[in-house]
Amino acid sequence: MASYPVHYPNLHHVSDLDSATIQDLQLIIQTFPIIDNHAHNLLTEDNALGGSEYPFESITSEAQGHALLDHVHTALPHIRGVKQLAQFYQCPETLQDVKSARYEWIRRDYTALIKRSLQGTHAILMDDGLSPDIIHSYKWHRQFVPTVSRIVRIEAIAADLLEHLAHAAGFMRVGLDADWHISQTESFLVRFNTVFRNQIRTLANDPDVRGFKSVVCYRTGLDVSLDSRNNFRPQQSLTESVLLKSFHDFLQRAVGDHKYRIEQKEVNDYLVVAVCDVLEKLIDTDGENVPFQFHTGLGDTDINLVKSNPALMQPLIEAFPNVDFILLHSAYPYTREAGYLATSYSNAWLDIGEVFPMLSRDGEESVLRQALELTPSSKILWSTDGHFYPETYWLANKQFREALERLLTVYVAANDMTVAQAIDLAVDILFWNSNSLYKLDEERRFPELLHACGRASDESLRTLVNGGSKTPSFRSNVSTAVTVAGPSELRPSASLLPLQGTSSTLALRPGIITGPTAYSTHTLSAQSVSVFDAFMQANPSLKYVWLQFLDYTGTLRNRMVTVPQFRKQLAANNHSYVTTALTRLLQDDQAATGCSSTGQFFLQPDLSTLRLNKGLSSPSATVQTWWLADTNHPPATEPYDRCPRSTLQYQADILRADFSINILMGFEIEVVFMRPVYNEDGSDFVDFKPLHLNHSWTNLSFQQLDALPMVEEIVESLGELDIHLPVFHAESAPGQWEFALPPVEPVKAVDDLFKAKDVIRNIAKKHGLKATLYPRPFAATCGSACHAHFSINGPPETLSRFEDSFLAGVLEHLPSILAFTLPIEESYARIGAGIWAGGEYVCWGSQNKEVPLRKCGPGHYELKTIDGIGNSYLGMAALLAAGIHGLRSELPLAYKDCLGDPTQMGPEARAELGITTKLPVSLELSLKALDRDKVLRRGLGYALVDDYLAVAESLAEKLREFGDEKRRVWLMSRY
Repeated sequence: MASYPVHYPNLHHVSDLDSATIQDLQLIIQTFPIIDNHAHNLLTEDNALGGSEYPFESITSEAQGHALLDHVHTALPHIRGVKQLAQFYQCPETLQDVKSARYEWIRRDYTALIKRSLQGTHAILMDDGLSPDIIHSYKWHRQFVPTVSRIVRIEAIAADLLEHLAHAAGFMRVGLDADWHISQTESFLVRFNTVFRNQIRTLANDPDVRGFKSVVCYRTGLDVSLDSRNNFRPQQSLTESVLLKSFHDFLQRAVGDHKYRIEQKEVNDYLVVAVCDVLEKLIDTDGENVPFQFHTGLGDTDINLVKSNPALMQPLIEAFPNVDFILLHSAYPYTREAGYLATSYSNAWLDIGEVFPMLSRDGEESVLRQALELTPSSKILWSTDGHFYPETYWLANKQFREALERLLTVYVAANDMTVAQAIDLAVDILFWNSNSLYKLDEERRFPELLHACGRASDESLRTLVNGGSKTPSFRSNVSTAVTVAGPSELRPSASLLPLQGTSSTLALRPGIITGPTAYSTHTLSAQSVSVFDAFMQANPSLKYVWLQFLDYTGTLRNRMVTVPQFRKQLAANNHSYVTTALTRLLQDDQAATGCSSTGQFFLQPDLSTLRLNKGLSSPSATVQTWWLADTNHPPATEPYDRCPRSTLQYQADILRADFSINILMGFEIEVVFMRPVYNEDGSDFVDFKPLHLNHSWTNLSFQQLDALPMVEEIVESLGELDIHLPVFHAESAPGQWEFALPPVEPVKAVDDLFKAKDVIRNIAKKHGLKATLYPRPFAATCGSACHAHFSINGPPETLSRFEDSFLAGVLEHLPSILAFTLPIEESYARIGAGIWAGGEYVCWGSQNKEVPLRKCGPGHYELKTIDGIGNSYLGMAALLAAGIHGLRSELPLAYKDCLGDPTQMGPEARAELGITTKLPVSLELSLKALDRDKVLRRGLGYALVDDYLAVAESLAEKLREFGDEKRRVWLMSRY
């Protein structure tokens, strides 16, 4: 049984969901923590006693002025709320006594009042659009609950931006007549549109931001017009548009009155549509689905109640099918309309907040019943709409738990559902629906919550929660710069078609070419055929082409076709397909956990990688591939989100586009040549023996000379493939050699790495040897790595601006990166202190071989904690994604240059250098670090990381069943 919850000691634990009782249901509802998906900031202590602008009576009513103060005391919600607050404060049941008690508590200990009011609240998604002068910032609230994230109010962002840009544009000052020609407003609007959209994109990528909110319901109503969607498209003019005229009138009033609150329908509608457009595009570019909240229904008196009906949003919801719309405040009194939308549209969600404690007991239960009449429970979210006063949180949560308990126990008693189903429904609404929709990943930080509600076993916490919710989104838009030479510019060698020289560079997303002119799929096919024909002219004996694709275990797989068939596929833009099960297959084709037999993706050949096979008698060539998604709309053009090459290229593209950084990479392949020992019938390996024992670093001993012809053949063959080694030499272990590859762009660097491994393997086999990348073939000697060099290049100021933040990001996520670069348990036997293999601590040092990141020169680093086993596209993508996080967050470099062995230093000396974190010492620890790493999950794609974790964990479980010797032979035979 799981250990008792440590973060929530009073949390009721359901050990067996199938045998749960009514009492289990009641206790779960009363003790399970809550994710509050919509609330507001609390007042500062100076303002917490209340006042005429925000009277305490408003905690149970949206009324204002005399309607509130003269009549609220006769309303059932108020009467009930006062009675419950009297219990909270242990005072007589009058409003005056409650106010007096809370006055004393605030004066004595405001912090304690907040802590008690927020008991049972696990996370708050906070709309901080209220006046900042009287409230605490959203970050301040993190001292009270584990997670507080920000919901950005778009109208507040737009108003601040308008004021700033109006001043910057030199429009007339306050108090003077504001009058300028509409043509100036047109230029201003174009500028505002660009800056506003960019600001929304930036905020969407902020880890603290989990969504956006609009109060268009208050300003002009929910009947949002979509007309502005076309205003900023190419070849569209703003000159005669309704939006421009409306914006011109609004801006002149705003400048003249110095009031930038946006209350002009066309302008308010435009803001909503612009944000929806940005969020929709983020699905394609970043793969991130950022929810968009809307105030609906119940609100202050400045609302138009008729136009607060969420049914008016139906055209907007239909127009942006990839944007998740959250209909707030139960849409009261239009709860059924909101529930209908949430039921009918996959991108609409019903929030059942605010009516608690604004309605009577019967009213609250009625709203909850109406929500459940039609709406799936997986589409319902809970919130308090807590604001200003901490008691608003307490009252809302208390009354909601009471209503939910009463309702579900009645449903169970009526045999409408089982106790287990009722528990699932309750915890989904309380917690898991919001956790999934807003991608909070709280189950990874607090696994006891899965245990408590019966959704995980001791053996595994990787349990899908809220199966009715959407699967996480992921990055999918990939582009790469590919140089394509015209036919007259091709100068093919005997083995490699060069794609350099006086050529045109086109921005290529797999399947789509864009550039100075438009390229159709037909044009792309014609170019591909032309490139391939030139290769065939240089290599007329070629008969077969191997389409290569690297799976998540680092196994290079090949789909082989004849030359005529390959050319036919290029001409027709038809591609070979592969089962999507590939990303959850082990080396021996056994399925990892969660592997599915359904689905396929396509292999698009990248002709820049077309090279002859070397070391084989086969008349064949290899070509690396992009993976394209099967969208059921041929020809395939969209990248498959799990493609390792596309994932790496995407990171390189971000660095180039956002920071003008060009990354170069190069690898040092360390390989041990061994003599294979076969079983009696020669069908399998039983052992691998050293090639020779008289061997040392950079030495040519008598026995090492015997291997020299084979090594030189490898170097010459690589040169014929345009992979020219800057250096090669004998390494320390018996039969070990190192081949250093030249620095190139990231994807090409990994392409070259695996082509070089192919050549080394083939030529070694020709000489009767096995070339192995196994991390430590001999316990008494050093192991084999595949050190990765990377350098930051760009304009002159690039290093001074970006080097430290990039390095800080890599260091912060290094434990997670190791899950990719040290992918098996044996990898961790290679690294350690005192053996020049990267050491034991997260740190860096100039020319220091006892740290995981050795600085070789300005902007040039060597990652030592990496070996030759694993998928290096993914490993390098993780490294770049970590660096990008450092750049975007402007992380300071807390680690100082370490010039010694950290393990030989004392704790104080390490602390002075900022060295406080140890590297994972096992695969299990690095996988756990990756599993918890939200930044890398978002950067690489949730689905990709989940697939990789499933493969790594399944392989580890498989290998644990082997003895030590069987493990060694099994792995060495495959790597």
